[in-house]
Amino acid sequence: MHLSPSPLLDEILAALAGTRQLEDALVFKGARVLNMLLAGGRSSQDLDANLTYKFLDDHPHREGQRQFLEQAFTQAIRARVPQLIALTVKCFPLKSHPMGWDGFKVKLNINDLGKTISLDIDLAAPEELLDTSTTTIDVRGQAVVVYNLERIAGEKLRAFLSSLPTYRAKMRKLDEAVRARDLYDLTHIYRVHGLDDVPFWLRAGEEFRVACCSRYVDCRGWMSFTELWTVTRQAYEQAALPPDVSIAEAEGTLKAIVGFLEAEGVVPFEYPWP
Repeated sequence: MHLSPSPLLDEILAALAGTRQLEDALVFKGARVLNMLLAGGRSSQDLDANLTYKFLDDHPHREGQRQFLEQAFTQAIRARVPQLIALTVKCFPLKSHPMGWDGFKVKLNINDLGKTISLDIDLAAPEELLDTSTTTIDVRGQAVVVYNLERIAGEKLRAFLSSLPTYRAKMRKLDEAVRARDLYDLTHIYRVHGLDDVPFWLRAGEEFRVACCSRYVDCRGWMSFTELWTVTRQAYEQAALPPDVSIAEAEGTLKAIVGFLEAEGVVPFEYPWP
């Protein structure tokens, strides 16, 4: 029987969340979690998580972190996915970030009737969370701590801004592509929670500010999001996205959300580089 990436990722997610060594170390997020929370949206063939500050306190040295994660991930995943061939954890970036924003890239190779399936897990550096930023979902009988929809919406707004020229120049990150996929994901959230759901977008706006503060992302309002919009449009149309959200709908969604945040005084804001 061939293994399918989606159920396989669910098994891996449940395995990691159910491991005592890792229960306070990871908060899951990304397209796969969003798909579960919305019961639809963009599929993903990898997993994304943030490390926690408690994990850094428990494992203060980077190589020690890497070794612990490699051992704990291998043990946890092999217990539920015995077809695991190999698992490696690499530091990302290779040189430690000056602000300590160090993450890891996890690569798994799994045997599928003689063929190898390769899957990735991205582990990002910890960031500030509110007490209300997370929720718990059930994955194959296992409780998994994940970003809630409001936090994901705020992070999608932050992630898109952080890929534009102003922030890239501020951080001297000149090689990052525009994150058009975030606009697709935002549109799916907006279809479920329109602006008539004022409490939702007020909470999402609060999460947006906290997320931006964690990474020193500035926002002047609509003008920040439309920086080099022709490049964004081109990136969106060239991305391998499902055809159910047009660039016109994505742009309209973004304009409505940012307009709401401006009207509520959530933006503008600035977080100077220390």
